[in-house]
Amino acid sequence: MNGMTGIPLPDYTALPEAVRERSARIEAREVVLDVQSLDKRFGKAGQETEVLQDVSFAVRRREFLCILGPSGCGKSTLIRILGGLEPKSGGSIKVKGREVEGADADRGMVFQEYSLFPWLTLQQNVMFGPKMTGRGGTDKAAEALQWLEMIGLAGRAKSYPHQVSGGMKQRVAIARALANYPGVLLMDEPFGALDAQTRTQMQDHLLQIWRNVDVTIAFITHDLEEAIYLADRILVLDAHPGRVKEIITVPLERPRRREMLLSPYFLATRKRLEELIHTGSGAERDLLPMIRLTQVGDDVE
Repeated sequence: MNGMTGIPLPDYTALPEAVRERSARIEAREVVLDVQSLDKRFGKAGQETEVLQDVSFAVRRREFLCILGPSGCGKSTLIRILGGLEPKSGGSIKVKGREVEGADADRGMVFQEYSLFPWLTLQQNVMFGPKMTGRGGTDKAAEALQWLEMIGLAGRAKSYPHQVSGGMKQRVAIARALANYPGVLLMDEPFGALDAQTRTQMQDHLLQIWRNVDVTIAFITHDLEEAIYLADRILVLDAHPGRVKEIITVPLERPRRREMLLSPYFLATRKRLEELIHTGSGAERDLLPMIRLTQVGDDVE
């Protein structure tokens, strides 16, 4: 039921025709990121902690996949392994059919922390990757300016990171990652440090950028509404150890609009995600010890 209106919610798996058609087109595309039986363990032999267990999924060209799960399920560990920043303990990760053996320009990464070089201008930050890898055209400065124009910051090209807002810094971080023309863009809660208004704006900016760039996105978030608003599909991880619990096709058409956040399909998908993340053996409710530090006679509940 919809708690606001009392109207029964639709079946989130009964996709509207336009969504079914789009999903079929995505399924017909090549697999860009292929993860099979991925395991990750920390610690010494005999004292290992299993963080990820038998994680398998595939992401197709120009698909937008969001990854959700309860705290401690291994989301950030997974994205670091996909980026080649953390070794896996077992399984296979392939990008366009090639096994991942470490960090590479075929995978761009954007983190929650602002990772721009403070001593470089915004334009120089965007130029940095292509200068190191040799990717892109011969005129790196002009190409960096084009990326800044696409994210609406060409007028701030000569500014330094400390002279712009947090949202602008993240736009530049996205442009810097894309300037290497990666096949896959990996994003680890990139908007988590932003205020609510800027976060909403950045979600829309990201969708605009994604529509104009040939890139596949894997996006880590803990925000259910953000995942539904952005993704084609949502991969839900269970915890202790992290493993694939369910993969949901988002039943919303594209382009996404803010009014969709009140649609029955949006609410039904959110309800299902809440059930997956907040119930079950991997997400027990944490109860605080009952230590009362007030003598006031009235209760707050």
